[in-house]
Amino acid sequence: MPNKDLPEFAHTLIGRRLVISVPGSTTNLGPGFDAIGLALNVYSRFSFFFTEGDRLVIDAKGSCAGDLSDRKNNLLLSVLLKSLQQEERDLKGLNITIETDIPLARGLGSSSTAVLSALWAAEILKGRVPDRMRVLSEAAQIEGHPDNVAASLLGGLVVCAPAIHGSKAVVRQLAWPEKWKTLVVVPPYKLSTEAARAALPKKVPLKDATANVQRAALFVAAVASKDEEALRESLIDNLHEPYRASLVPDLNKLKALVRGTSGLGCVLSGAGSSVLIITHQRNHSDMMSELTDWCSRQQEGYRVLDLDVDTKGLRADYESFN
Repeated sequence: MPNKDLPEFAHTLIGRRLVISVPGSTTNLGPGFDAIGLALNVYSRFSFFFTEGDRLVIDAKGSCAGDLSDRKNNLLLSVLLKSLQQEERDLKGLNITIETDIPLARGLGSSSTAVLSALWAAEILKGRVPDRMRVLSEAAQIEGHPDNVAASLLGGLVVCAPAIHGSKAVVRQLAWPEKWKTLVVVPPYKLSTEAARAALPKKVPLKDATANVQRAALFVAAVASKDEEALRESLIDNLHEPYRASLVPDLNKLKALVRGTSGLGCVLSGAGSSVLIITHQRNHSDMMSELTDWCSRQQEGYRVLDLDVDTKGLRADYESFN
């Protein structure tokens, strides 16, 4: 039974459960630092509903749930409370269930899924119909860049930048070639975004900045034309990967492995610690075997995720319950 003392905004969910599914993402894709993102079919699922009770309940499930039920460091809860302009005590009776298969702190967008679901749920609780671009702008402000939240919210490949004026993000979607397959090597160690950002220099040589502009432009052209050779040439970065390589020692090892095969390229996934490998469908099985064998020779805890590109982005629905 719902709590009779619920706050007014909670009545939008009486007798029904809001379920939000958000795909993870990989970003940067080599030279597209803070500008390019790709949604992947690994998901976080969030449920919001009210029951009798005098407190807010958070329950975390799934293969990568970790310590997501911890209120003190719960990103979803902090964003939800701020968006609603409420204190935790004002949300008595609210139940939040988090189910995630996205490895935490591995450069696969787990934090973005939490931010997006919190903002989306807040819009519902305010009695609004969520607007994707408004949610995107708010999420990009929280994350500090739009690429990861844009990919997870909209799906597919996104190229984005902050607007020159105002706080909104300008985003354009491109179709990812169906025959280009994405494999992710997930190591046993985490890497926080803060640590990965701290490794970056405050200034870079002009030749490095120029090289990245060239490669990022070539990457977009390669995707649009499904040009494998152009893609191989484009996946070279001078702005972040050289500085983060010491934090992710597997990156250069995997780059060397992929260079010795018919793979299309190997890049750091987001800020790391995961590494993304792109291969053509015709070489998919061989590449999967190479990576699985490589992981088996490392210390315990390495694994390979064989993922597809998610083209739908965030999905929200209601489920009835008594």
